[in-house]
Amino acid sequence: MFVIAHRGANQFAPQNTIHAFNKAVELRSDGVETDIQITKDGQLVLCHDKKVNRTSNGKGKISALLLSDIRELDFGSWFGKKYSDTKIPTIDEFLDCASGSPLKLLDIELKPQKKNEADAVTPLLEKINEYGIADKTLISSFDYKLLERVKEINPDITTGYLYPSMSQIVRRKFIKPYKLAIKHHIDCLLPHYGYVTKKMIDKSHELGLKVGVWTVNKLETAADLIEWGADGLITDVPDIMLNKIENY
Repeated sequence: MFVIAHRGANQFAPQNTIHAFNKAVELRSDGVETDIQITKDGQLVLCHDKKVNRTSNGKGKISALLLSDIRELDFGSWFGKKYSDTKIPTIDEFLDCASGSPLKLLDIELKPQKKNEADAVTPLLEKINEYGIADKTLISSFDYKLLERVKEINPDITTGYLYPSMSQIVRRKFIKPYKLAIKHHIDCLLPHYGYVTKKMIDKSHELGLKVGVWTVNKLETAADLIEWGADGLITDVPDIMLNKIENY
């Protein structure tokens, strides 16, 4: 079972920073999960939120700020003085760090995009191709249409459908996630742990779909997933989860 460090080793270093990704490697995580945002001048950076407010000393939407302005912000002091003046990573910095590491899987989440927002799919895939790491990249999203676009551009990239989000709960009652995945050529289902059962995992495997579960931080949840045959889990505590799996 793969253990993926959620936003890097975010309990040890500020989330979605090179410090957090390096710590995940140190903890022997199989992979890391991160989030892509696009700046006003079309540059890809790593941040979970659309705004810089929560994880930096600045304010504003990333889509309304130039990369040069965002790079002036401190993305580490909120976590601890040790990380003061930490910069937001660009996609190049992340891929350079990851490609030279023993990480086996890079889970890069694309945020749902509105019609007037800049395209992040094409430049992301260009960067993945440039660094030659398509074979260990998973593009995930709550927006299956974005995953469909990924496959149109590069059919060989592995894609994963995240669910549920509040807007999808009603739709999920009418369209089973595994049916949606098959229809849109998605490779993996990435459900919240509250929506996972052994039956769901068995059915997914029967259809050729892998199952990775988020965000798993409790040992009893991990034990169930191991027993049920899940393919991976995304966690805030990769060290604890790896120890659980190795000693199961």
